[in-house]
Amino acid sequence: MKDLLKNARETKNIRTRELAELTQIDQALISKFENGFRLPTEKQIKVLSEVLEINHNELQIAWYKQRLLHNLDFNPNAIQAITEILEEKGIQMGQGENKENKIADILAEIDNLKNKLSNL
Repeated sequence: MKDLLKNARETKNIRTRELAELTQIDQALISKFENGFRLPTEKQIKVLSEVLEINHNELQIAWYKQRLLHNLDFNPNAIQAITEILEEKGIQMGQGENKENKIADILAEIDNLKNKLSNL
C-alpha cells in the first residue's frame, strides 16, 4: 500500500505538502502512510485514490491486506476460522490438498510481507 501511494504521488510530481493541501490530510500522516507506519482510514483512501488517480479497488485491497497482516495471528485455528468465514460467504477454497495448497500459498505470501515490513 505504501508503495502505491508514494509511487502515485511521485508520478504526479506532487510533494507531500501539496498532497496534504489537496486531500485535507495532515502532511505527517501522509508521510506515515508512505513509510508504512500508519494506515489511512477508508475515507482517506477514497480521497487519496481520487487525488492520486489510483484505482480505488486496488488501493482498498492493499489496505485490507495490511489490516489483516496487523490484526490476525495466522495460526491453524485462525486459518480454519478464515476458511469457514469464506465458505459461509459462498467462497469455496476447494477440497483436500488443493485447499491446503491455496492456504499455504496465502500464508507464504503473508509471511513474505511480514518479513518485508519488519526489515523496514
